[in-house]
Amino acid sequence: MNIIGIIAEYNPFHKGHAHQLKDLRQMYPDATLLVVMSGDFVQRGTPAIFSKFHRAQWAVMGGADIVFELPSMFAVSSAEYFASGGVRLLHALGCDAISFGTSHTQVEELVSIAKALDHPSTQESLRIFLTQGYSYGTALRKAVQGLHLESNGLETSNHMSILDSDPNTILGIEYIRALHRYHIELDIIPMKRTSSHHNPTLDDSLPSGTALRSAIYASKQTASNPLESHNTQQATSTTCSPCTPSEIDRAISLGELAINGTTSLGKTSPQWHHYLPPMVAPLAMDVVESNYYTNLERYYDMIHFASRVSSKEDLQTLQDMSDGLEEAWLTASALASWEQARESLKSKRYTYARLDRIATYSLFRRTKEIFQKCHQQGPTYGRLLAFNDRGRQYLKEKRSSIPVVQKWAPFCQSATGTTKVLCEQDQLASKLWRMTVDNPNYRGSHYDFTTSPIYV
Repeated sequence: MNIIGIIAEYNPFHKGHAHQLKDLRQMYPDATLLVVMSGDFVQRGTPAIFSKFHRAQWAVMGGADIVFELPSMFAVSSAEYFASGGVRLLHALGCDAISFGTSHTQVEELVSIAKALDHPSTQESLRIFLTQGYSYGTALRKAVQGLHLESNGLETSNHMSILDSDPNTILGIEYIRALHRYHIELDIIPMKRTSSHHNPTLDDSLPSGTALRSAIYASKQTASNPLESHNTQQATSTTCSPCTPSEIDRAISLGELAINGTTSLGKTSPQWHHYLPPMVAPLAMDVVESNYYTNLERYYDMIHFASRVSSKEDLQTLQDMSDGLEEAWLTASALASWEQARESLKSKRYTYARLDRIATYSLFRRTKEIFQKCHQQGPTYGRLLAFNDRGRQYLKEKRSSIPVVQKWAPFCQSATGTTKVLCEQDQLASKLWRMTVDNPNYRGSHYDFTTSPIYV
């Protein structure tokens, strides 16, 4: 087995992720661990807490060999489209296997459920439940519940218990469905996940990303000493100026990424950093101290502004906007905040995650037309974010069937058709992410063009 692919968000990269990579390395010491990672926005429709370059660098420091960006068109999608985009990109990059964390590691059971979900009777029931107003996840469970699978050796109740488990297991099943849908043959390597995906507190040795993000935000809210003057000085002296992306062999220094490898938080630092790999923790602490992370309040204001200046016709064109939701959306935009608007729009069909994605689509100007065209085509390039020596060897072997992008600016300038649309969406995601950064000195939009792939 030469190349094992992983689809991830690393939002942020923590010990649980490092544990998975370590176990894979022990099982397959000669394999290249290739990660396809969401860029500046993640699947649920929110900006990642840290930049894609930081997260990719820390992933390589934590055990990955090479990290590529999953274009935002696929990264910010429902689980089905997210999985399809990720699996197709892994295949195009030449992977031999796919690995994912899950609470259920029996491949035969996961494959059986994937087949059950694709059964014509299940799909017909799914359409009926969706028209009745159920969310996709609920409709899927109800559809499977009505399907009898004794002939496959598994009772329907067994399928239901797995479908009712953690989101990572559901996502793993979606990966397998994508393999079947696109006739892609990859070995399946499920890795046992023991931590809770959405546990809001840091009480596990392997924490959830939700808990870590909450702890990081809480640590800044309770900090007793403002860091404004320090942040301004650091940002001014370390932010790189616009330039042509360098050759792949020229690694970006930590200083150019506003990280100096040291931190003054010391003993007063909140405990969240203990849940990061030791070599990553001090760098992440520096980033947090510099306020180089997403301020969600800024992002919510951006969404609310976009809602207020949108017309009914604009909203109707957006992906996932259906069943007259645009009318309620316009009414909700008159409320005082996006949080209040979101709460008023929540229903059994429109979950918070779906609403958050639609809100992001409004900022991305992502219409149904371009969404469907891009997902029909699939990923057309793999943008390199970070790599090590083993990753460098992968690049030399040229196993990818699509362009591996090392110089982003010239690639985007020459792109046409679907590739141009994907590039434009990625550029827009990057610009919007920078606008959400807490420290105003890091809000310049040029960094996506001037930051080269990071060699670790």
